Amino acid sequence: MNEKPEYLYHGSQYKLEILTPQQAAGGRDLDSMAAVYAAETIDQVIPFALPIRWYPDNPGGRRDFACHDGKILLIYGSLDPRGIGYVYKVRADSFEKIDEWQWISRESCRPVEVMEIKVSDYLDRVQFSEEAEMIRRRLFGV
Repeated sequence: MNEKPEYLYHGSQYKLEILTPQQAAGGRDLDSMAAVYAAETIDQVIPFALPIRWYPDNPGGRRDFACHDGKILLIYGSLDPRGIGYVYKVRADSFEKIDEWQWISRESCRPVEVMEIKVSDYLDRVQFSEEAEMIRRRLFGV
């Protein structure tokens, strides 16, 4: 059995001082808990750090994406190629491992480091569905 690492990483499109448990909306029960989710590597959380937005960006909008091995399939929504996101390095003390790569904490935690990332540096990891590509061209002309 692997030992718990000293640090884990959390990705978010929002800049925060404290990470608080939020209700997740994943496809499985494990992905839908009220918790702070984290992983052992930065690459694993990049998809969650990218600012994938609802389209239209209002209460009537929707977004849909899937992640696997650090790659993202943007099914519906928008991603500004000039956007930024954040990767948080957190102490692993309050986290428990729930599957092969995800860890959760039901407690708030203060990051020990916050890294800003640029969408443009990670666009090679994003595949756009036909609908998402049309949205991207409409909003950003690319």
